[in-house]
Amino acid sequence: MGSATGSPPGVPAARQRNFWEKTAPVAVKIKLKRLGKIRAPYYRIVVADARTKRDGRAIEEIGKYHPKAEPSFIEVNSERAQHWLSVGAEPTDPVRKIFEITGDWQKFKGLPGAEGTLKMAAPKEDRKEIFAAAVKENMGDSTPAPKGKGRSAAAKDSEATAEKSGKAAAKDTGSAKAESAKAESPKAESAKAEKPAKAKADQQDKAKSGAAGDAESGAAEDAKDDAKAKDSTAKDSTAKETAAKETAAKETAAKDSTAKDSTAKASGAAKGGTTKDSTAKDSAAKDSAAKDSAAKESNAKDAPDAAEESAAQPEAVAADAESASGD
Repeated sequence: MGSATGSPPGVPAARQRNFWEKTAPVAVKIKLKRLGKIRAPYYRIVVADARTKRDGRAIEEIGKYHPKAEPSFIEVNSERAQHWLSVGAEPTDPVRKIFEITGDWQKFKGLPGAEGTLKMAAPKEDRKEIFAAAVKENMGDSTPAPKGKGRSAAAKDSEATAEKSGKAAAKDTGSAKAESAKAESPKAESAKAEKPAKAKADQQDKAKSGAAGDAESGAAEDAKDDAKAKDSTAKDSTAKETAAKETAAKETAAKDSTAKDSTAKASGAAKGGTTKDSTAKDSAAKDSAAKDSAAKESNAKDAPDAAEESAAQPEAVAADAESASGD
């Protein structure tokens, strides 16, 4: 007799085991797997069993989603998404919105708008290009442009377009200036009529001020010339006075030297006269001793006369010296 659980006959109930096969279909969903830090999430679009955790094991990753970027970064492998949608995988609401943006949902359902409305971020500039642009801005036009082979075709094209735009802008500005000049022509004519009168008045004022300035400058120059003439005359007079003093000093020195020479000569002559008189006396005494008494008398008479003459000669020399010193 079998057990109530439906075990085969002859098998005890305690040893019974239940065997079954997984014949029921498993719910596969396309959902988001969260990654990243707090307040800075990013997601992976994964195909996983509906019974697994949000961030658990996944069957396959078919895309990326970064909501914090501007615009939001979305990347979906369209071929794999179409495959999983075709085999019955159900996308969650966030994933279905992402598929609508990329156009995969419209493509799967056969709806219009399969191109989607995905916004792509602008490509980032190369750091080297940014640095080169900053250097050019700082240096300005001081750095010469490369010549010959160094310049690329893009650079030449950009220069050509810049020249064309500059010419066009110059033409536009020229035409605008011409129109404005035509509009302002009456004013310009009146201004031209007023300019000669103003110019004449300015010339007269300048002539007056120039004459006054010339008079003042002439008076200042005359005063300077007078001062220079006075200084020159004063210098000449002082030079003449010093020259006269020097000549007087030279003359007095010459007179002193001549007086000294004359006194020396007079003293020398006096000494010579006395020596000659003494020799004459000796000779006369010898002659008087040898000769007779008559000769002695004559010599005795002559001796007083010679003494008087010799005494008179030094007085005459002294008188000559006094007269020279007085001169």
